[in-house]
Amino acid sequence: MKKLLALLVVAAVACGKRGDPRPPVPVIPQATSDLVVTQRGGKVVLSWSYPSLTTAGRSLPGVRSVSVFRYVEDQPVAPAGRDPNTMLPGDTDPTVPRPIAEFARLPQVTQAQFARLGTRLDSIDKANLPAATAGAKLLYEDTPPFHTTDGRAVRVTYAVVTEGDTAHSDYSNLATIVPLDVPSAPANFTVTPKPEGVVLSWAAAPTPVIGYNIYRTAKDNAPDLFTAPINTAPVSGTTYTDTPPYGEHEYRVAAVASQGPPLIQSDTSAAMVTTFRDLVPPPPPTDVQALVETRIARVIWVASNAADLKGYHVYRIQGPHRLKLTVGPTPNTFFGDESVEVGQTYHYEITAVDTNGNESAAARSPDFLVPRTP
Repeated sequence: MKKLLALLVVAAVACGKRGDPRPPVPVIPQATSDLVVTQRGGKVVLSWSYPSLTTAGRSLPGVRSVSVFRYVEDQPVAPAGRDPNTMLPGDTDPTVPRPIAEFARLPQVTQAQFARLGTRLDSIDKANLPAATAGAKLLYEDTPPFHTTDGRAVRVTYAVVTEGDTAHSDYSNLATIVPLDVPSAPANFTVTPKPEGVVLSWAAAPTPVIGYNIYRTAKDNAPDLFTAPINTAPVSGTTYTDTPPYGEHEYRVAAVASQGPPLIQSDTSAAMVTTFRDLVPPPPPTDVQALVETRIARVIWVASNAADLKGYHVYRIQGPHRLKLTVGPTPNTFFGDESVEVGQTYHYEITAVDTNGNESAAARSPDFLVPRTP
């Protein structure tokens, strides 16, 4: 009887039904949401965060590729009889470049329209992703058409799609730009360190621009797409004075066609390197007096009020002749001159010198006559 019950239990277990097999849950990359477009010279540059999350908010295990999509739309033909270079009441801001102003009046494509009209421009595969990475960002350069065959402007819209190991993301946010013909990098760029700062100057752009952006970096460290200019707004003129920290710096300048966003500007100029150091002289000493004895003059003065003071230079003046008496800066506030000649009239000038070699204006003593020996 016991054997029969055991067999029945085994049979019941063996006849149990397993659940239906379920397919693995696909790992879907999260869509990019920070795609940004800018123009540097003749290139349009895209940047966005490196894909790292799934739609579930978990770490993305792998990226097979990232595809770049593009849609180019032409500027509408101007109505018959209208001069395209004139503005009418109700038109957009005339200070904005005309191609951008014209397109600002037209609605941009929607995500649904882009999904239908956009075409795959390129794909960055897994092997090439490291070369396209800058920090936590991916970069892609494009050279789209800037005009139609009849010279009208175009508007270019981009999106990216991340391809995971088993699924792909939705389209990213759309990034749109109206590419402009920008001037070449500013010419005749010079940098000159002066006491008030580093003075930069360059030649004006041959075509209208809204201003210039200036970039300062460490030596041999070129600015990248994410380097901000040192000016808060485009510089309207062709000179700029910078007050950087003391040290060696590298400067570049670019002509700005549109501040945007998106930013549209020329390539940067060739780098100019300069060293900025303290060029401000200390205040001069005061109350210079000469105490005259036979064949010797003792000079005294009140110290210069400078935190970086190194010392003083002593000069003796006789008529048009000025003779430096100190080889290097003396730290004292007195000096004995035993080379005076009796019967001659002199005066002294004292200058203060700081640790950077800057020399102050001279403080002058009264004239004096060296008496003859009694």
